[in-house]
Amino acid sequence: MDVSLQLGKIMGIPVRLHWSFLVVVLYVAWAFSSVSEPILGRAYGFGAVEPVTIRWAYSFLFAILLFVCVAVHELGHSYIAKSYGIGIKSITLYFFGGVASMEEIPRDPRKELKMALVGPLVSGALGFFSILLYLAVSSNPLHPIPILLWTLGVINIILMIFNLIPAFPMDGGRVLRAWFATRMPYVSATRRAANVGKMFAVFLGILGLFSFNFIMLFIAFFIYIGASEEEKATTIDISLEGIKVKNIMSVNVKTITPDLTLRQLMELMFQEKHRGYPVLENGSLKGIVTITDLQRVPDSQKDTTNVGQVMTRNLFVIGPDEEASIAMKIMSEKGIHRLPVLQNEELVGIVSREDLVRAIELCSSRSSF
Repeated sequence: MDVSLQLGKIMGIPVRLHWSFLVVVLYVAWAFSSVSEPILGRAYGFGAVEPVTIRWAYSFLFAILLFVCVAVHELGHSYIAKSYGIGIKSITLYFFGGVASMEEIPRDPRKELKMALVGPLVSGALGFFSILLYLAVSSNPLHPIPILLWTLGVINIILMIFNLIPAFPMDGGRVLRAWFATRMPYVSATRRAANVGKMFAVFLGILGLFSFNFIMLFIAFFIYIGASEEEKATTIDISLEGIKVKNIMSVNVKTITPDLTLRQLMELMFQEKHRGYPVLENGSLKGIVTITDLQRVPDSQKDTTNVGQVMTRNLFVIGPDEEASIAMKIMSEKGIHRLPVLQNEELVGIVSREDLVRAIELCSSRSSF
């Protein structure tokens, strides 16, 4: 289920808003409407702004501007990535910040270093720019606009510093991996950086638990999960490196026709112990039917319903000369378990998750090099 709303495109990149963003906007607005403390002798937060309606209006404006800055931070990463020819699928704003979904992470440490550093540098630049604007309009430092600019400047500089903490998969953690990768194999560098990120997440989680700071707990959780998932993904990519789909696909593919009844399909699944079949008509692939499609139809209708009525027609396919790692990414992103393999519009095989897992197990020793 898609739980994000696309706001538009910048540099051709879809910018999306996750539902959790709405929760954190309210939280940030509430938090900064409740605080008013001097930082370096200047008002930080809107707690002293009167009347209350103006206080909340500026608090909401600050929360929105803060996440605009987060989006610009991610655009910085994306700009460098695109300059290296790396595709950006989307930028999504979550409650804990922004995430740029890249098609790949470069294994060249110098490229990753530039990509990782540009985000914090953008945040720092936004912070100092906000402070310069504050200095230009601070004739009345207690007016909401100077307070907004000073608060936005300070928080962006804090974000720059926080993102540079060497905790993978944060920007500082990617800088750390790039440094490790100049001294050891890429997977080993990822594992070491991921372990540092996990330790930081545990530390942050303990702080959040004892201070009853639930935002800190959520951030710790996502840092830990992010480090674990990226370590796993990198290991898989290395294991499958150089392996083509044709090396691992099943070639003797059992196919069925769309006029087969679901009762006949069920009997076929019992006999051959397959969970899905490509559906061909006149030698052309028309769809794929799985046990899930079969289960959606009541038993009383299986004799009168044929495969063509329930099969999935919107197919994801792959070519035999594609990298096996691409097949893994497609399956993970789309939540599917098998991909038909087409060559010149002809079905030449099928690759499943089991095929990929077997290949990863056989080639797992690569991850040590």
